[in-house]
Amino acid sequence: MMQAAPLLLVEAVGYAYNGAVAVENVSLTVGSDEVVALLGSNGAGKSTTVKMIAGALRCQRGVIRFDGTDITRLKCHDVVERGITLVPEGRLVFPRMSVRENLELGAHARRARPRFAENLDRVFSIFPRLAERQPQLAGLMSGGEQQMLAIARGLMSAPRLMILDEPSLGLMPSLVETLFELIGGIRTAGISLLVVEQNVHQALSIADRGFVLEKGVTTLSGTGAELLHNDFVRRAFLGH
Repeated sequence: MMQAAPLLLVEAVGYAYNGAVAVENVSLTVGSDEVVALLGSNGAGKSTTVKMIAGALRCQRGVIRFDGTDITRLKCHDVVERGITLVPEGRLVFPRMSVRENLELGAHARRARPRFAENLDRVFSIFPRLAERQPQLAGLMSGGEQQMLAIARGLMSAPRLMILDEPSLGLMPSLVETLFELIGGIRTAGISLLVVEQNVHQALSIADRGFVLEKGVTTLSGTGAELLHNDFVRRAFLGH
């Protein structure tokens, strides 16, 4: 039986900043309705890789395909229209705008506008706290609430694939588990996820599969369970 083609296919991509190689040879796939973790230490090339997928950086070599179409050269707004949304590291909410206004900005894509009410209902079902805080200024929210808002704003673009870059960064440990439970709930809406995360245990606990990057190269892949029990992963990331 033939396997279905992946929703996202990244083949041997590379990128250098002013001659300094950040990503040398990264390949990965994400299937429909799948959660995939992208792991690696600081400087491994994770953020550069997802920025290339999202069109924020122009891939210098290799190919990126989404739903069978080559998107390697597309710009950010065109990638969003195709159905890929990147929630970047650092939350980046608009602090002087309300929760509701932040969410409305997330729905600017043409593909999202006709489904605004539907997407808003979905966001509030996943993040009920945001429904209660609609008039509040985003800058007055806690770090965890701002991260929820950043993810919710990404959902408002009606993505088929959502990329989360270090969603737990800077959060108190007590909030991290709650955040990952919410992230796991996103897949029930039929959205695939690519999660970049240094909290390896949490990421692999919700991931169907994972890929490990070292110095800009994909060196290891497997199911979430396989990587949780992999000796290299346990030594390098889990302190075992």
